[in-house]
Amino acid sequence: MRRIFISILFTSSIHLCGQEVLYDSLDLKQVFIKASRSSNVDPLSFQTIQSAQIEKVYSGQDPSVLLQQLSPSIVSYSDAGTDIGNYAQFRMRGISQSRINVTLNGVPLNDMIDQGVFFSNFSDFGNSVESVQVQRGVGASGIGVASYGGSVNFESVNVFTTTAGSNLELTTGSFGTLRTSAEINTGKLSNGVGAYGRITRTSVNGYKEHSASDSYSIFGSIGHAGNQHVVKLTGFMGKTQNDQSYLPVLLDDINVNPKTNYNHPNDTDDFEQELIQLQYSNSLNSNTSIDATLYYGGARGVFPFATDDETQCVFGLTNDHYGIMSHLNIENENITIRGGIQAYQFDRTNFEYLAPNVSNPIDRDHSGKTEISTFAKVNYDIDRVSLFGNVQLRNVDLSLRPDPELATGINFDKNWFFLNWIFGLNYQLNDVHSFYASYGRTSREPTRSDIRNGAVLEENVNDMELGWRISNENLTLSANVFHMNFTNEISQVGALMERSYMDIRQNVPRSKRSGIELQMGYQVAESTSFTFNASYLTTNVDEFNTGDQTLTDVRHIFAPKWIFRPQFQFDLVNDLEIILSGRYVSTSFMELANLPGFELPAHAVVNTQVNWKLTERFSCSLMLNNLPDEQYFTDGAPVDLDFDGLVEGPGYRIQPPRHFYAVFRVHL
Repeated sequence: MRRIFISILFTSSIHLCGQEVLYDSLDLKQVFIKASRSSNVDPLSFQTIQSAQIEKVYSGQDPSVLLQQLSPSIVSYSDAGTDIGNYAQFRMRGISQSRINVTLNGVPLNDMIDQGVFFSNFSDFGNSVESVQVQRGVGASGIGVASYGGSVNFESVNVFTTTAGSNLELTTGSFGTLRTSAEINTGKLSNGVGAYGRITRTSVNGYKEHSASDSYSIFGSIGHAGNQHVVKLTGFMGKTQNDQSYLPVLLDDINVNPKTNYNHPNDTDDFEQELIQLQYSNSLNSNTSIDATLYYGGARGVFPFATDDETQCVFGLTNDHYGIMSHLNIENENITIRGGIQAYQFDRTNFEYLAPNVSNPIDRDHSGKTEISTFAKVNYDIDRVSLFGNVQLRNVDLSLRPDPELATGINFDKNWFFLNWIFGLNYQLNDVHSFYASYGRTSREPTRSDIRNGAVLEENVNDMELGWRISNENLTLSANVFHMNFTNEISQVGALMERSYMDIRQNVPRSKRSGIELQMGYQVAESTSFTFNASYLTTNVDEFNTGDQTLTDVRHIFAPKWIFRPQFQFDLVNDLEIILSGRYVSTSFMELANLPGFELPAHAVVNTQVNWKLTERFSCSLMLNNLPDEQYFTDGAPVDLDFDGLVEGPGYRIQPPRHFYAVFRVHL
């Protein structure tokens, strides 16, 4: 029986200076995410994006695509060549999504065995997000998988700060896109109750041949305000069927037909995923609070791979994830202390059979992972200087077991103990300028697929961040320089596992990434604003063994040197605004040997958007994307069509050509 989870949020009042006052909106928004979020005095490279910024550009796109639009150093790709529906992934500083910590209200969204996040399983997720903070580098996230390349911390819609009413949304446009969403929220009622709920259905044909997607998702909240405590039960559920379209396509075939899809037309996966989290917070006094969370996450489904019209191999899995965590927050005049502890159990069964023989698997294995971790963060202010320290201890047990009846797979048992840390300081020169510096280290265990492919060593990174922030009436700017040194990095080599979307990765002894990142917002005039984010990245792998030879001083794959994203917004009369944006991504390699011809070409994309609020109850948006109709790629791999070990040439995952979306919103 499919699970549908409705969330419940109870809040209460706290005592400040001896007076009882209800939690204000800021406290409500931060009460369960304080431990995973950074503040403006933390010496870290991060960006916090509020719901108003998200709503302005949101049309139902995958969060991977949404993050690319709003934050620097991020490049996303879509399997189906669309922004909405089917699978999409992102990379940060050229580091894959499986090495990024992703949470919702502080609760992990990552699959603990594969460590990635599949937003397709719970579509329209961005529609229920109050804010998101993107931390780049080792960051300061204390819960979930290691914050190795960065972290993305989502906060769900706050039922006590939203305006009462209901909303209907419709997105239609290119690729047969149709997204219908209905939501209702009560706001905070006089008896302390608040409620929010959303249901969405999304269907997309896809740009590539037989790459359609059909999904629905449910998200909801309800709450009550009491005295000095907050209880919150949050949940979502999603179910998706995607036509498989992940195989990279040779350029010659793309030139003949850009919609070419090497996956078989009968290959349609079927997945569902849910998460439920029960959270409690209590204000012990005016500067001390404690919270605790219980959560469950589950996923199950199958994805097929047909080798011909008669033989279809079906891969499947089931996940169960149980966890508990607790935090202590102390905020005094000059010192802030946050600490936490987490424990979880993650169980996975993977299986494989030849259709339609569901009852006779040809391969099956079981994976189990347990973790107990704890962390502490301290900010100490001395005049204009804020000192920062974050220490995390992780004890991880991972086991892989072949099914005793089939005797396939491998036996693997490993215990890791990690000490992750980051220290730094922020200097507030005046009301406008501040500077920060930090140095940290994070270690991370390999995934199940890494181990099955021989990458069994944990990877380590030392990360140095130097930054400068400016904030005045018309200008906000954040610039940072970083240098990351890796040991035994689990690096993508530029090939896919046979019959799979999974990248093959291997340990490389020494590597590094360095760069500069910039975010800027400038109010040019009363009706004109300009935003800009950019990044420069240089990478190096000291030594890489291909099996046939040892190469030295090569660049990482999918690590473009330059990414630019400028945007102008023009606010016209009668609640009409026009947004003009662009994105440039320079050349990058698709395989680790850096062979000539195996590159992702540079590309430039220009988009425009018109937002019009016709009445208090009705608004609409028109998005025209990739106006130059550029044929471009943000992901690919060497292609071995028949998996015989011989590469036919470079293959690409094509991204959307010129297309449009129209979004209609009715506020009831």
